[in-house]
Amino acid sequence: MPKVKITDAAGLVQESGSGFECNSVATLKGNVRGHGELNSLGAKKFQSFTGTLADTNAAAITYADGDVLVELGTLNVEAPAGHVTATKILIEKVTVIVTTVSANAISAMVSLSATSGTATNAAVSSGTEVVGAGATYILGSKGSPGTEADIDLAAAGVTVHEPNIAVAVAKKQIYMAATSTAGDALTAGRFTVLVEYTVF
Repeated sequence: MPKVKITDAAGLVQESGSGFECNSVATLKGNVRGHGELNSLGAKKFQSFTGTLADTNAAAITYADGDVLVELGTLNVEAPAGHVTATKILIEKVTVIVTTVSANAISAMVSLSATSGTATNAAVSSGTEVVGAGATYILGSKGSPGTEADIDLAAAGVTVHEPNIAVAVAKKQIYMAATSTAGDALTAGRFTVLVEYTVF
């Protein structure tokens, strides 16, 4: 159980424990900041992942379209208390920030899978592409499908994608996978992936 106090200088300050527990209605005024890799508001979630291509082996074995570059982690699919158990994940927005380029050309996608632990340079197991040219995006309330481009890991920059794709809740493992062949070293690449999603 967390212990908090209110001070004139700093407002609400946590003295011990972890988290924040409120057993009734609370009104928070001012800024609310979440500094973790996972932040949730009800069924809405914001999660960040860091990616490195340091363990890729393209110089020895050529990557093919659909091969894993790196497993990024696991989406949190816990539903809030009082909600039904989640059966779907709606991927609303994905931001990819390439901070260090891969040095050699490689195009990529973000893929979701029910299988964890797929090694680099192996095909994503039953993956669903949620970011990339092979994904079918749903554009806002119109419900009309559209497509986007692959992620260029050889170019520094920020790309924002709004796929609005729903997948089964079992597909919570997130991968960065190749969409082009690569036979030259990619190990320099570094990037961050920010995912905004809802479980329902």
